[in-house]
Amino acid sequence: MRTSEFAPAEVPEGESYHRLGRGARYRWWMPPLSLMVLAFLLFFLWVAVALAMTIVALAGGSGLSPGSVRLGEIASLAIGLVSTALLIPIVLLVVRVVQWRRVGTLMSVDGHLRWAFLVRCVGLAAVPVAATMALYMVLTDEVRLGAMSGGAAVSVSVIVLLVPFQSAAEEFTLRGLLMQWVGALGGTGEGAVARVLRSPGPAILASGTLFAALYASVYPDDVWTTAALTVMGTGAAWLTWRTGGLEAAIGLHLVNGMAQLALCVLEDRTAAIGTGLVIGAGPPGMGGPIGLALAVGTTGVYALSATWLARRTGVRRRSRAAVA
Repeated sequence: MRTSEFAPAEVPEGESYHRLGRGARYRWWMPPLSLMVLAFLLFFLWVAVALAMTIVALAGGSGLSPGSVRLGEIASLAIGLVSTALLIPIVLLVVRVVQWRRVGTLMSVDGHLRWAFLVRCVGLAAVPVAATMALYMVLTDEVRLGAMSGGAAVSVSVIVLLVPFQSAAEEFTLRGLLMQWVGALGGTGEGAVARVLRSPGPAILASGTLFAALYASVYPDDVWTTAALTVMGTGAAWLTWRTGGLEAAIGLHLVNGMAQLALCVLEDRTAAIGTGLVIGAGPPGMGGPIGLALAVGTTGVYALSATWLARRTGVRRRSRAAVA
């Protein structure tokens, strides 16, 4: 029960996840204003990242010695992950201040992050991701693992510490804010456009393809990785709608991100990771038709498993309806 007329909107009643952005305090100007504020804050985040990279480069000197080169790679990796993680406060600010609703409505239909389900999803994702990595190394001769040096150990530590925040940030933005932004556009009318926008299809499609489109704009020749990102993004968006929250998507993103980034470090491609993260294109993935096939398999197996887990544990798909 609200104690003030100025309190933020509660969780909408009896709605799917993608419709939680259209609460009692929703107004027509909130979607365009959200985009403008988000773009404004992202611009300043980009400026801050560029400034941080400049300061680190100047502090590192010429970078000609092996030690300084390694330090530069680790710093680039850390800055890339941290800059992405900073999307979390930006997105929560847009939800809370611009859309004037509780930040918990971004997490799930229950109005909060369901931690028990998230932990189970992380464990569930480890199986198909591990199998995918093993198959990729067996089926291709591209993987050249080196010895675990001191620099590689530090890079892996950075990945373990920061990837959970980076994964959550991307899911908050792509599966959370974007899906609910599209879902909120469908009003309460009976017109064809309103009905289509209220359905989960447009929200899932927009959320699943945006990151792949950004990647394609930076690497237009890497069609296989773009296709794999589309498959995994669309699968994560469908799972978000199907399970009523971000937990399943975060679980897959976290485990897959850690595995692929760690593989890049062991292949001595740390510099490529940092560059991809900083420019917003993401880390280099497993390319080629084999990479696409494995992405389809991983996403499919995980989607079936997470859906089964959600049913078994009684995870809610819709927000609670009003009690008569």
